[in-house]
Amino acid sequence: MGPLALVEVGRLEPDDYVVALHPRGQEVRRFLRRLASGEPRPPRAAAQEAVAPLRPYPPVDVRADFAVLPRIEALAVVHGDRACSNEDLVRNAAYNWSPMGADEIRDKTGIVQWNYTSASLEEIALQAATAALEHAGRGPADVGAVLVCTCTSTRMIPSVATWVSGQLGIQQTHGSCDIIAACAGLPYGLADATRILQEVQRPVLVVCAEKFSDKIGNVRTSRMIFGDGAAAIVVGVAPDGERPDIEFLQTYASGPATEVNSIVWPNPEFDNNITVYGPEVKSLAGRYLVQMIGELQALPDPDGRRDSLLDSIDLVIPHQANKTMVIQLAEQAGLSADRLYFNIDQVGNTSSASIPLAIHDAVRDGVLDQPVRIFAPGFGAGAVAGFSVMRIDPAVVAVATGVTGAASADVEAARSPGRQSSDDIQVAFG
Repeated sequence: MGPLALVEVGRLEPDDYVVALHPRGQEVRRFLRRLASGEPRPPRAAAQEAVAPLRPYPPVDVRADFAVLPRIEALAVVHGDRACSNEDLVRNAAYNWSPMGADEIRDKTGIVQWNYTSASLEEIALQAATAALEHAGRGPADVGAVLVCTCTSTRMIPSVATWVSGQLGIQQTHGSCDIIAACAGLPYGLADATRILQEVQRPVLVVCAEKFSDKIGNVRTSRMIFGDGAAAIVVGVAPDGERPDIEFLQTYASGPATEVNSIVWPNPEFDNNITVYGPEVKSLAGRYLVQMIGELQALPDPDGRRDSLLDSIDLVIPHQANKTMVIQLAEQAGLSADRLYFNIDQVGNTSSASIPLAIHDAVRDGVLDQPVRIFAPGFGAGAVAGFSVMRIDPAVVAVATGVTGAASADVEAARSPGRQSSDDIQVAFG
């Protein structure tokens, strides 16, 4: 074709470029009005320098600080039903933003493929919640509260948590609300659930759900990280005399403004797609991991067998942010790579859902085959972070036996010999 030609789609050749013109958005119209009028852009408030708190925030010792102790009754997950490989990404994402090939993406992030969902965020949250309640043997009348941890919801009214409550047939809860704590969603959700448990003394449903596939645009540097998925945990009351399954909790937030704004969505200056500033993300993750490890080293082993709480940890299941980065930062903080479990190579970074998805996959793959104590640290957007130290019995995990979602048959067909997964990627990319 010539350099500027209008042709039918069927006549496009492999080396042709297509320019897509979008209607003017609100930000563009504002810019054009300012340009025409000569008005300067309104100044933005300058962030103040970050100041450390007067004293540290100690981790919460659940057994010592609460009368009603939490028991994990069930954990269920929903994986995305559409697989996208590094090769698919390179084929379909914008080269001009990143020239990285499939092998380079794997080496940089540890990711080989992601799972995207053909369902909505609300639907996968509901699927996970339903499966968790069923595995726990609980019904709608048993649930005292519903907490949905997500940073990718576009639903404000009703919140995802109240929508899920209604769909589950729950007449009334003590509280149903969404928690926006990004990649620290699980420790935030478990901390709030443990506090609510003191008042309601009945199971609290914690749902972690994310759908990034429709929020990351076509920029390779963002698209090579994020996936979709959901998980739900039923946190009930431990019988009298039994130790809690959730033993220690910690949450943090804030830091230098550059770290707080290290991941932005929606970003009007970037077509409202998610924007990631990698060096700042690495800075906040490293800062928090060092702090977490120091706190675990200072706490005693609850069983009195080891020198510290850190020494008593059987398995570390971190937020699946970036395998290469997390291993480097963990080793710098004094945590060897052989103590960490990752499933990011197959599911990508699913933010709040990443830790419970990894717990499920560790059980499914036989890595976690007996009750163990795990350390689960999360950190990410907004400079939020937190961890939970908890005992996981594989029996409470409802192991998924197949692909969940409306398009599971298509996914299985896509994985069969003779068909490329890219056949479905056009749908997955929207």
